[in-house]
Amino acid sequence: MAKKVKYNLKFVNKGKPFTIPNWTTEKHETALSELVKNEKGKTPKQLDNLFRYYVVLQTLREIDETVTIEQVKNVHIENLVELFNVIYYAGKVDIVFREGKNPQK
Repeated sequence: MAKKVKYNLKFVNKGKPFTIPNWTTEKHETALSELVKNEKGKTPKQLDNLFRYYVVLQTLREIDETVTIEQVKNVHIENLVELFNVIYYAGKVDIVFREGKNPQK
């Protein structure tokens, strides 16, 4: 198992380092639900662009419940993309598909 990397954002966990918890289907659904609830009247393209903010928000709130969407939206875009990728793929297990002959019928 790989060692968990510690991250640090001034507005999360009172500036103390934290690790990223695994991303789950339940968290994904919660982020989508909150996005749709809070961003009424947005086009599908706008919602798609906002989705990464809500993924990051969902995880950062798990670490520190005081984090707001405005704080997440103020993170530098390059840091946001990196943070989104770290969060979204946390806990991902690679699936290996076998190639070979099908059993005879």
